[in-house]
Amino acid sequence: MEIPPIIDFDPAEGYVFPEKVVPRLSSRAFMAEIRAFVVPPGQVAMWHLGNNGWILKDFRGVLTAIDPYLTDFCASKRTGVPTVKSRILPVFIEPEDFDADVIVITHSHCDHCDPWTVERLACRTTAVFLAPWQAYEVLGTCGVPDSQRILMHPRQTVTVRGVEVMGAFAEPTDATDLNHMGFVFRFAGNRVYYNSGDTAKSELLGHVKEWAPEWMSICINGGYHNLSAWEAAEICALIQPKIAIPAHYDTMPHNLQPPHMFRKSLYEKARNVAYLRLEYFRAYLF
Repeated sequence: MEIPPIIDFDPAEGYVFPEKVVPRLSSRAFMAEIRAFVVPPGQVAMWHLGNNGWILKDFRGVLTAIDPYLTDFCASKRTGVPTVKSRILPVFIEPEDFDADVIVITHSHCDHCDPWTVERLACRTTAVFLAPWQAYEVLGTCGVPDSQRILMHPRQTVTVRGVEVMGAFAEPTDATDLNHMGFVFRFAGNRVYYNSGDTAKSELLGHVKEWAPEWMSICINGGYHNLSAWEAAEICALIQPKIAIPAHYDTMPHNLQPPHMFRKSLYEKARNVAYLRLEYFRAYLF
């Protein structure tokens, strides 16, 4: 795992935000590229789908997805009435083309547990889904069989298709879902990754340090009581990963956060933690 340089500003990253994103590949071609990607022994490949959407692939070929938001459901929630939650980031993979072996949902908010995505998933009846209670219920109403759903709780550990998944605490951001969770993943080769999900600030988030994640992704958008870039850096200082990746900053116009502000915050609050923003359509090895 290559550690990026620790600097407070990189002019090469670009600080005009948001930039227009033009998909490099078609939906089907991008999914095929991910499936065909060869991960070196002992490593994990990772792709960013926007928001808190990720795909991780271990060297055995197992694909683990987190919070795939692959439609514009939040724009209207079946009502047909547009809202400020309409996405500005293109959908990179259509649900019918999406293919994963394990799908982890952090909570029931529609940009994380999207009914339209789940209802259309080609792998809806073959993937194993892990989710806390309210998201678990949404998955059931969207056609995921009981046999393919696992109800998760903080500090619960399950192993699915060779991937060890540990439930972590997250501070709920509002009363519509009091079952927010983060997750820690131990992949083949003993590579450990943490995803914060959506969370407000709490020092209890520091409990993840006991699993010693090498890299993590963390929400930085600050809206709707999520962590701000500054608060996210403070949590990184508690957990002490080698690399921190910004999440939940790029999808909806009312909920944007320039990621380079997280880089600066890390430099001030957790200077030994390297910042890395994942470019779309690119595989990163950890």
